Amino acid sequence: MMGQKDENIRLDVRNTAESRVEAVKLDTKCLYAGKLERVRQWQENPHGHPFCEILFVLSGSGITTIDGKTYNITKGDIIVYNPYTVHWEATADNAGIEMAFFGITNFQAANLPTDYLIAEGASPVLHTKKQENRFAFYFRSLVEEISGEQQYGELMAKYWARLILISILRLANISEAKFVTNAIFTKIHQYLTNHYTEIESMDQVCEVLGVSKYYLSHVFKNYMGVPPMQYVTSQRMAYAKKLLCETDLSASAIGEQCGYKDHSLFFKTFKKVVGVTPMIFREKANRSWMNSKEELEEMRKKQ
Repeated sequence: MMGQKDENIRLDVRNTAESRVEAVKLDTKCLYAGKLERVRQWQENPHGHPFCEILFVLSGSGITTIDGKTYNITKGDIIVYNPYTVHWEATADNAGIEMAFFGITNFQAANLPTDYLIAEGASPVLHTKKQENRFAFYFRSLVEEISGEQQYGELMAKYWARLILISILRLANISEAKFVTNAIFTKIHQYLTNHYTEIESMDQVCEVLGVSKYYLSHVFKNYMGVPPMQYVTSQRMAYAKKLLCETDLSASAIGEQCGYKDHSLFFKTFKKVVGVTPMIFREKANRSWMNSKEELEEMRKKQ
């Protein structure tokens, strides 16, 4: 497992419209990258990260368990771990598995919270199919640049990481069709993103922005693919996970900070979206967090 100094990558995706929201913002830091050689009868310890981790199965097969749900993975699959998800991988029976991986932070895609590549509830496993060879080349090239000592290696690794992210966004159908050209939408998106913990109803948002409820819902869903309150909920759940992992606040206090005055509504919403109660999520995260910190520290020592 090899590490690399943090690298900043910037990619602004623009069109000719004067007013729009950037559907993809990349100002990334590649925290580490490496390769797990083909191993048999192997199981990783459950752990989590405050950043996004991306894996690619180079050969073999196995399983990945994320927040208690298990998925089969095989050669050519990409696995995306959003921040604060408790996860672990294992081989399938006696079959071996070989994977490339990297950790990355400081990016935002479409209607997702910061550092999320997939929506809450979506499958974290993406099948590359006809694009398998291309992704394998990208991941191998990234690991090679990080582990080697060639001139301009860090600069090359920066671009391989960026290329992988953009290719995954395409694979996940976050395309230019999502790019925004509507000035009203820009105002709506920015307001929901900046005030999601304060919003009590869409009527409140409509009053602040001076638009009708029908127009707000229609415009937002047209560009983002989800209703505005669903977007608000996804932002709140991402923030709740962060607070559960990084603070000792009670679940009720966290619910209030996330915008839920009704504690029971927070508990109900969290369990529906995440799959477990806030306290069970914290317990799982706490059990796994030391593994994550120790692994990351080992990677940094190798830099």
